[in-house]
Amino acid sequence: MPLRRQIGHTSGHCNVRCDGCGNSRMTFYRYKCLRCLDYDLCSVCKENGVSNGLHLLEHPLQCLMDREALELHFAGEPIPTLCADSFTCPVCGEMGFSLEDLKTHCQDNHIMAHTVVICPVCAAVPLSQPRHIDHITNHLMFSPSH
Repeated sequence: MPLRRQIGHTSGHCNVRCDGCGNSRMTFYRYKCLRCLDYDLCSVCKENGVSNGLHLLEHPLQCLMDREALELHFAGEPIPTLCADSFTCPVCGEMGFSLEDLKTHCQDNHIMAHTVVICPVCAAVPLSQPRHIDHITNHLMFSPSH
């Protein structure tokens, strides 16, 4: 079995449709809302600030990369098993965190936050179906996979 299939990465984002334009063949980058359970945007709709339904423009988005984007981004370096190279805080929207930095940020800034969010780390697991959580700090600190 090819390595791509073993680690779960494929070209494009499987079984995902852009909630802005309806495109079901998103490639390279996909933007997953960290507040809405099932809201994803392609790069074009994200750049154009598309919003519909219950999704608000203020909601933080996690950038997820398909296999081809990861290969371009890492240019010969080892490719991580996650579909993201950095994480967005689902509470305040600050971007660019490593997993450890996201944990520290949430502990320092959102320890009492009970905002219902989607974990950006869980969203970055290939082919995952992340769920809502109501306490990101506890989730990050005590989840065995984090």
